[in-house]
This record gives sequence, structure tokens and C-alpha cells, in this order.
Amino acid sequence: MMSSETFSILVWCWHDQQTGVTQLRVKRVDTGEDVHLKEGSFLLRISKDENSAVERCLIRHIASGQEAFVQSGPQLRAFVKACLLDDRPPTPTNPNSTGG
Repeated sequence: MMSSETFSILVWCWHDQQTGVTQLRVKRVDTGEDVHLKEGSFLLRISKDENSAVERCLIRHIASGQEAFVQSGPQLRAFVKACLLDDRPPTPTNPNSTGG
């Protein structure tokens, strides 16, 4: 049984080549139920303090302006780049496609 203070979710994301849209699916770990997210936009900013090895991650909800900070080390930036960002060039679309 999970602690009442623990909230764990699994997040899947994939890019649909045909539509050019990145899709997201979220499930609770403890119940297996889908998690429905509110529509919204977020800013994710990772910065390093010049005087230390501390890295901070700012997450800002654009519509409300609410912010949260997460403090970490150099692994945070490496994790985001390696696991979240796709640095491959986009696949060219088929010029013979009619688009639908």
C-alpha cells in the first residue's frame, strides 16, 4: 500500500509522425487509472548557480503564473536532455501526401 503522502504517476509520450503532434498518456501507479490533465502551458527553465554546482528547475504554469522550484545537481539537466528532449532533426514530410 502506498503512503498517503506519495503520489506516483507513469507518463508516456510519443510523437505521431503523420500528424506532427506529440501525445501524452498519464496513469496512476497505485490504481492503474488514467490521470486526466488540465489543458495548459508550462515553462520549464533549468539554471545553474555560477558559484556552486546547484541546478534549479523552475516550472511555471503560464495561465496562472504559479511557480514551483526544484533544486538538484548536474544530473537534472542531463536527465532532461537525455530522456525528454528529442534532438533529432524532424523527418521531412512526404511531398506526394495530400494531407488528409
